[in-house]
Amino acid sequence: MENNFLGAEKEYNTKAKTAMQNIEPEKAIVYFNKAENLFGCAYVKFLTGELDEAKIILTLIKGSSPAANWLFNIINIILDDDTNIIPTYFQIRNYYEQDLEMLFKYHQTEIIEKIIKKITYLEKFNREIYKYTARVLLNNNQTDTAKKFIEASLNISYNDPETHYIYGMIYEKKNEIEKAKAEYKKTLEVSAGYKPAEIKLRDL
Repeated sequence: MENNFLGAEKEYNTKAKTAMQNIEPEKAIVYFNKAENLFGCAYVKFLTGELDEAKIILTLIKGSSPAANWLFNIINIILDDDTNIIPTYFQIRNYYEQDLEMLFKYHQTEIIEKIIKKITYLEKFNREIYKYTARVLLNNNQTDTAKKFIEASLNISYNDPETHYIYGMIYEKKNEIEKAKAEYKKTLEVSAGYKPAEIKLRDL
């Protein structure tokens, strides 16, 4: 009987995640509820902009996982209730970028803007935040804004190869091919053998 329940729980979670990716939040909530997955329910509420409802759910499971802690923290930051909120370096590295991508998918422009406005606060805990932000913005065709953030990242960490690589991608997207090549070359200068940059230079 227990094995049957675990099998059903896994199936419901899989269906919920598929629905969430397909931007079917109501269906996702139904399946997460069937799986008794409170974090999943809170995450869907987050994606649909129901931040207070998400926070209520998260208070029940805060401390149960790094993902739950991060989501609770970022919601508080969005709601300007960031007193004593201290996200960790690894929380930002592991969750910030994917959450921003999902918010774009759900067209939550206002929430994205609120998060980005808090970037100097988040920088205290992970200085790579500008690079993460630039990559998401580039992926969502916000090329000029992405350029500003990658330049901020270069000011902080000029010798980071990934930052130069993303800068090259931005120039490539803007069809400034020579500048893109120059950034890919800089990528290899700071990190010889960086494969993605080698491939770009070969193909351009």
